[in-house]
Amino acid sequence: ICEQCCQAEGSIRCMSCTGVHAWCGPCAVKAHRNLPFHKVQRWNGTHYQATSLMDLGFLWHVGHGGGHVPKPRRIPIQRSLAMYLGKDLQITGQRSSRSQMTIVHTEGIFTHEVSWCSCPGSDPIDLHLSLLRERLFPASISKPKTAFTFEVLNHFLIDALECKTSAMSFYQKLKRFTNNAFPDRVPVEYRELMRVSRLWRDLKHRKWFGFGHDTELDPGEGGLALFCPACPQPGINLPPDWKARYDRQYVIDGNFTAQHMKMNKPEMDVSLSDGKGYMVSEIPYQSHLQQSVDNKERSTCSNHRAINAANINKSNLRSTGIGATACARHGCFVPHSVVDFQKGERYMNTDYSICNALSYHSENITTALVIYDVGCQWSVNFRSRVKSSSSLFLPSGLEIIPAVGKFHLAAHKLSCFPRYSLNFVKGAGHLDGEILETLWAPFNKISPTARSMTQAHRQEVYDDHMRDSNWKKLVGIVPSLLKKYKTSNKCLEDMNQAYEQLNAVLDPNKVARWELDAVKAEADHGEALDIYLLRGDKAPTFHEAQLKLGKNPVSSSANLGSVAWLAEGISIEDSQ
Repeated sequence: ICEQCCQAEGSIRCMSCTGVHAWCGPCAVKAHRNLPFHKVQRWNGTHYQATSLMDLGFLWHVGHGGGHVPKPRRIPIQRSLAMYLGKDLQITGQRSSRSQMTIVHTEGIFTHEVSWCSCPGSDPIDLHLSLLRERLFPASISKPKTAFTFEVLNHFLIDALECKTSAMSFYQKLKRFTNNAFPDRVPVEYRELMRVSRLWRDLKHRKWFGFGHDTELDPGEGGLALFCPACPQPGINLPPDWKARYDRQYVIDGNFTAQHMKMNKPEMDVSLSDGKGYMVSEIPYQSHLQQSVDNKERSTCSNHRAINAANINKSNLRSTGIGATACARHGCFVPHSVVDFQKGERYMNTDYSICNALSYHSENITTALVIYDVGCQWSVNFRSRVKSSSSLFLPSGLEIIPAVGKFHLAAHKLSCFPRYSLNFVKGAGHLDGEILETLWAPFNKISPTARSMTQAHRQEVYDDHMRDSNWKKLVGIVPSLLKKYKTSNKCLEDMNQAYEQLNAVLDPNKVARWELDAVKAEADHGEALDIYLLRGDKAPTFHEAQLKLGKNPVSSSANLGSVAWLAEGISIEDSQ
């Protein structure tokens, strides 16, 4: 018996409602007046069989909180609405106009009959606005037949950011939620999801950054991006007397997994936020590349992969990777500084990224530490390349200190160690210069999906993931800095104790001379830092060591010594 009317048979149950219920058809519809995305089943005599609220007579009244339309228009006005919507619209004398719509929700894909508001003052051209008021995002502005709930769009964005879920995988999940046994019977709205999710993402970001209700104000370059809350930014997070007290620290690196294929119809691509996030504006960047000269500078250091990769050119790729600049201490991407590579990691690409990063919210900052895998080669002619380019600019009076990350420094020549090691840069602290390597790890999971996207879509996806990465840094910066502060205080006590113990056993005159040399090297940089160069005797070759070890005397037991025995074993191995 129906639990509500207590008269008809209670053959309907809801799988989404909490508790156990039994309704007749009309009472089930009444109970779900404001719950259109619940899944119901009907008892057929032997078992419960899936049905839908629409099959039970559910009618979605748009514009009146789920209630009936109070004052429908006359027939002529309804006919104009019918002509606007098409053949699916039904016209009845005293009833509002209706049409069927496919609505995508987190619980699956639903089909509902919609009753459109035809009250005085309503306009059939504004049907998309009526859907938005119901928290439904239409797939098209004119004659909408498909809509997505705000909830499912938010779910998709979070799934993409946290789980790296592609649009196809997400929609396949919704199809299985709808009909796991026969998913092919579910309406296919994948293309609509691709289009609507891009619009939704852009609208959300514009609202978050204060441009949601102002269509005339343009966000500008990097206007829809977050940056590091702890790095010094004049006019944003510095006290009035900040000058000469703060500097900036950057790290730049490339990611050759983030490739991009050439598009079949690039003229059909539409960008929603070109240059508004972390990737640079396309037209000025391409103009810079056309004006730049690809000078293959001879390397005076080791044979680095980044330099060799400049010769890589794959005909099916529009981009062989991306290069980004981030703050070296906290790992936040710098807005409007991520560039595409065309033939590997060329200086014309990295120069553009670094110059944009150095100019972002850095007015009157006089010193910048730039950490780059090949900083020893890149820094040699950097200023001359900037001076000869019409598209590269540096803040006036800015001193750039080049350095190499600690991991990559091991692959450099020995002479690079004192000149480009972070150990000898004042204020570098415990920087390792490799934080971008950790940021690339999650990006490598979305690179296969973004590889075949359109250029604009790929840019928006990368911007979104970089924005999310910076957001996570922002909300976790306080506990992170507190933990590092406590660790640093403990390390400082230990190092001071070791330093004092070492000074106690050294000649005071030598210590004074060394301190003067250290101050001079810190001020002059370059060759002056060679005082830290390790000096020692050249290691013997393998054959010299083998000859020396082979002369090991015979032991009292008439057997060869252990060292000579090992040398003999190596010789036998080499001869085989």
